[in-house]
Amino acid sequence: MTSSRRIVTRILRIYWVVLLLIGEIGLYRWHISRCKWPSREKLAEASPDFVHVAIVADPQIVDHYSYRQSGLLLRTVEFFTDIYIRKSYRFLQTIRNPSAVIFLGDLMDGGREWTDEVWHKEYERYKNLFVNRSPQRMRTYDMAGNHDIGIGNTVVPHALERFHKYVGPTNQVLNIADHEIILLDTLTLENDNPQVSNSSHQLVQQLSEDRSGDKPRLLFTHVPMSRPDGTYCGSERQSKIKFLPNRRGYQFRDQLFANTTLRLLDAIRPNAVFSGDDHDSCTVEHQILSSQNTTTEYTIGAFGWASGVPIASYALLTLYPRTSKVDAQFQVRRCFLPYQLGIYEVYVASFAMSLLVVAVLCYRGSHSYHPAALYSQINRGSSDAPECERHLVDFSSPSSSLPLPVVTPGKWSFNKRGFFAQFLSIMKEIICVAVPTYILCLSYFYVC
Repeated sequence: MTSSRRIVTRILRIYWVVLLLIGEIGLYRWHISRCKWPSREKLAEASPDFVHVAIVADPQIVDHYSYRQSGLLLRTVEFFTDIYIRKSYRFLQTIRNPSAVIFLGDLMDGGREWTDEVWHKEYERYKNLFVNRSPQRMRTYDMAGNHDIGIGNTVVPHALERFHKYVGPTNQVLNIADHEIILLDTLTLENDNPQVSNSSHQLVQQLSEDRSGDKPRLLFTHVPMSRPDGTYCGSERQSKIKFLPNRRGYQFRDQLFANTTLRLLDAIRPNAVFSGDDHDSCTVEHQILSSQNTTTEYTIGAFGWASGVPIASYALLTLYPRTSKVDAQFQVRRCFLPYQLGIYEVYVASFAMSLLVVAVLCYRGSHSYHPAALYSQINRGSSDAPECERHLVDFSSPSSSLPLPVVTPGKWSFNKRGFFAQFLSIMKEIICVAVPTYILCLSYFYVC
C-alpha cells in the first residue's frame, strides 16, 4: 500500500500543478492568442501600414459601492476580480500589441459617489491594473461612464470636473490611420445645464458643419443608441434577453433618448458606432435619415467577470489608411476571455475528486483482515479434561459421536486513527505543492 500511496500522491501533485498552470495562465494566453486581429492575409499584404486598436468596455473595478461589502470580504472580492483584469490586460498587450486602447467608460463602479480621498485611492488601483507596458508605442484613451460622472441631469459636477482634471477630456477627436475617432461624451449631452453640456454640444455642431473631409468617422459613446423595442442583438449576446432593454433608473439609462440618437446620426454620419454600458454584446443597424445610409453599432461587453455577464469580452479594430490598396476602411472582431466561474468550478470539482481518491486509498490501507479459526472442543461436559486430548471414536457404536467443531469467523478491523493520519499526510503533501504553485502563478502578474 505504501507503493500505491506514493504513486497516487505523485499523480495528484502533478495533476494540480498542471491544472493551476492551465487555469491561471494557459487559458488566458489561449483565449487571447486565438482571437486575432481582423485583417485577412491579403489585406495585410496590400496594406502593411494598418493600425490596430483594442476596445475595452466597462472595467468597472469592484469596490464598496458594488455590493456594499467591507473588510476582509471586500478585499477578497477585489483581489479575485482585479487579478482577472490584470491577467487579461497583460496578455492583451503582450500578445496582440495594439497601437491604441480605447476605454468606453465606467472605469470604476462607485467613482461618482466617492470623496476625493477615496476616489484617488481607487483611481491608483485602476491605473495599477491597466498598466501601459509600452507607453512609447501604445496610446490609451479613457472615456467617462455614468458610474464615473453620472448621466443626463444627474451628472455630478464635481465628479465631472475631477475626471477632466485627473483622467482627461471627456470629448476628443483623434486622427488615427486617416480615420476620425470621435470620443463623444453623450452623458453630459443630455444635461439641461449649458455649463455641463456645452462642450458636447459644441463638438456635435462642429462635426455637423465640417463635412469637407472624406475620412471615415467612427463614433464612440458610453451609452448605446436608441433603437426600436425588441431589436435583435445578434448571436453573440449571452443574455437570455436577445435585445437591449430600455430601462431607466438612478444614474443609469440603457439607451440614449431617441431624439439624441437621431440628431447624432444625422449630424456626424458615422461609418460605425461603438458603445458599452450594457455589459453584453449587441450588434444593430441604424438608419441615417439625412443620407439614406445605414451604420452598424457594436456594443462591446464588459471586461470584468463580475459584471453580471458570464463571459467577459473586448473588441479588436483594424484601421486601414487611405493609402491602402484595399476597399475595406476598417474591420471589427469581438473577442471573449476565459469563463472565470467555470475555472473555479473545475477547481472545486478537482478538490472534491482529490479528497475522494485519497479517502478511498487511506480506507483500504487502514483495514486489516483476521482469518477464521477452527478448533474442536472435546469433553465439553468435563471441566477437568485436558484441552487437547486424543480419543478413539467407535464409529460402529450408535452412541458415539464426533467432537463438534467451533468456528470463529474472520474479522475486518478498521484503524480510524491510522486512516485520518494517512489522509491528512497525503493531503498535506498535495496542498504543499498546489498552494505554492497557485501563489507563483499569481505572483507572476505582480512581479514581472
